[in-house]
Amino acid sequence: MPAPAAPESRATAIRYLAAVLLLPLLVLWRQDNTLFTGYGYIDPWVYFGFFRNLVEFKRNLFPGSSYGSRLAWILPGAAVHSLFSPLTANCILHLGVFTVATVSLFLTLKWVAGARRAFLAAMLFSVNPWLWSAAGWDFTNGAAIAYCLLTMALLTWAALAPTRRWALLAAGMALAALVYVDLRWVVLAPLLPLYYAGLTRAWHRTPIPRSFFDLCRWFGAGCVALTAALGAANYFLDGHFFFYAPSVLEFLQSASSRAPWSQGLWVDHAAASWLWFAMVAAATALVILASRLPSWTDRENAAPVLFSAQFLCALACLAFCQARGNPLLGVSYRASDLLPFTFLAIGVWFWPGVETVRPRIYLAICCAAAAVLGMAWLDGAAGLVAGIPYALWVASAALAASLAFRRRTVGLACSLVGFFVLTSLQVGSSYASLDAHAYHDQYQSLMESRARIESIRQGHAVRFWYDDKDRAMPDAVALSSTYLWGSSVLGQSFVSPPCGVEVPPSTIVAVVSANRAHGMDFAAAALNACWSDKGLRAAPVETHIVDRDLYTYSMSILRVEVVPGMWLPLTPADSSQPSAFPLQNWTVERGEDSSATLSVVPDGVQVRTHARPASLAALYPAMTAPAAGRYRFAIRYWPGAGRFGFGAYARGRAEPWLAYSTQGNWAGNDYEMAFWVNLAEGQQFQLGLTNNNAQVLPASFLMKAVTGVRMAR
Repeated sequence: MPAPAAPESRATAIRYLAAVLLLPLLVLWRQDNTLFTGYGYIDPWVYFGFFRNLVEFKRNLFPGSSYGSRLAWILPGAAVHSLFSPLTANCILHLGVFTVATVSLFLTLKWVAGARRAFLAAMLFSVNPWLWSAAGWDFTNGAAIAYCLLTMALLTWAALAPTRRWALLAAGMALAALVYVDLRWVVLAPLLPLYYAGLTRAWHRTPIPRSFFDLCRWFGAGCVALTAALGAANYFLDGHFFFYAPSVLEFLQSASSRAPWSQGLWVDHAAASWLWFAMVAAATALVILASRLPSWTDRENAAPVLFSAQFLCALACLAFCQARGNPLLGVSYRASDLLPFTFLAIGVWFWPGVETVRPRIYLAICCAAAAVLGMAWLDGAAGLVAGIPYALWVASAALAASLAFRRRTVGLACSLVGFFVLTSLQVGSSYASLDAHAYHDQYQSLMESRARIESIRQGHAVRFWYDDKDRAMPDAVALSSTYLWGSSVLGQSFVSPPCGVEVPPSTIVAVVSANRAHGMDFAAAALNACWSDKGLRAAPVETHIVDRDLYTYSMSILRVEVVPGMWLPLTPADSSQPSAFPLQNWTVERGEDSSATLSVVPDGVQVRTHARPASLAALYPAMTAPAAGRYRFAIRYWPGAGRFGFGAYARGRAEPWLAYSTQGNWAGNDYEMAFWVNLAEGQQFQLGLTNNNAQVLPASFLMKAVTGVRMAR
């Protein structure tokens, strides 16, 4: 076993790389579902929304969102989408992720085990449906796999010649990108630099402390360099350098209920299909450690032992989380974190005999492997294999035989049989039931609908109303998720109109339904009835019809407007302008701490609340209702840190708050928080601001304007 492998000529290396770049054709020649995000998900479409509207989402619509903090994934996606049409950008981005992962796996194995085995491992990797599931959608796990394998390739390249400091620097940047894509990887990330230290110890007898010193100096510098670059980019986007703070805070504040330890591990009385290759890697790693661990520092044993240890440590970490009620192994896109370690452990041990056969025989082996593994993606292959009695046991027996005879031709044949059976069954559980271009067609129709919304909203917020029981519900969920689903859904039932949701004027409302009875006329009538007591109306803009082959749905687009003459501006006693409340009249309310401050700045008043949750921070001077009726008060602001509340306050009452709001909405240029309150003629009240944080932390924001109106009778 070469350790490290003998270098090939430049021409040979180029031929291998060209062949690796062509491996996606084994899957894509007959279908392209693997390149598109399917329906039924929210998070991948949220990231897609950031790709398409990066600056607007970061600065205006969704500042402080944890999704937008994952710049190591957001920025490459936004860059590609800024240069190409949505369809082209989607294919380039996902093929790019797939290519980085596959080429990095190939190069890592090529340098430690030889190009021939590395190519076969890359071929097996490239037909794995769970790799395509990760690389082919817009969730972060595909990028994490690519960054992990890129880090491994750079660390291996650096270990080949320790004088390559630039490789360590680049590896540090790749590892930082990995953590900034998904914070959960901070637990597994140490396995990668430890691999470098072990490799240099075995290959060059470099003392472990010396390797760690080099890692701190060069690898650490790469981490710092990427962190600084992403911080600078985020400062340009939304004015904050600490770009990853929302993800860190979300992680620290997350509290999920514990699931049963076995959740997701068993499907149809068998181990979940996304764990099958991990089980093969676990058996392989145990064989390697049992046979090579005592002499792991020998040059030929270092990489197999280190890959095996890496995999088993990663598996143990995820298994521990699974046992503690966090089903990381029981969810396919979480368990995909094991894919890099899985295929490194498999690739470094299987097929050693191909390194010594004649080139023509090796070419025949590659062609046979491509034909066999490519057949796993054919229509009917999954059904044919599933019809084999005890198919999983057949695959297990074949792979066990291949490990026993791994240096012989029969071992190679057994491995192809075993991997073909596993891959076919995995394809059957994820892609076999789909039309060859189902996800492509979904994506196209979604892009058409989103383009109509973008052409109409012109920087204003958009809200979605659909019914969970409607045929077009998956389309509506995907479309609303591109605008951060939780912040853009107006209602999820046509039986109960969303009357209680505060919607600022100029907001765009998109009503999605496959039922003709829930078209534009229904939407306008229902929303007008909802908002009649607020002086608002839903003005029809256009209806967009989408043909989805099996059904057709309509997207009725309306704009929220104030009914002329229904909002009567209030003129405070201390103001000469209708509906303008002088901001300098706000005063700090004494609290249990002295955190609250009001600072006049050119754009308004910078507000900082007390630290205690629900504490009253500031009050506006007392006002008297000029007439009995329904009043609306709104504050225009720019968010800072934390959350605050705004309401009508009356001292001396058991419940001093007459009305109260904590929900802000984008209103075209600023954020607006508004509430409605019924007041009697002559009733006195004050406007108040509070801390709405759950923790003992002050909230801060820039208050730009406060307005009030009374509904006409």
